[in-house]
Amino acid sequence: MADVAHAEKVVFLVGAEGPGLRRKTMALADVRAQIPMASGVDSLNVATSAAVAFYERVR
Repeated sequence: MADVAHAEKVVFLVGAEGPGLRRKTMALADVRAQIPMASGVDSLNVATSAAVAFYERVR
C-alpha cells in the first residue's frame, strides 16, 4: 500500500476467495498487495479484505 499512498487515484480489484482474479486482470495492475495471514488462518472473505484495504488507503 505504501507504493500508492500518495497516488491521486487508486482502483482496487478484488476477487472471490477461491478463484481470485484472472491472470490477465492481475497483469493489468501496477501494484499487487496481499494481506498477511497468521499461520492456520484459512482466509478473509472478500468484503472484509476490501474493508482492510480501504482502511489502509485512507489511514
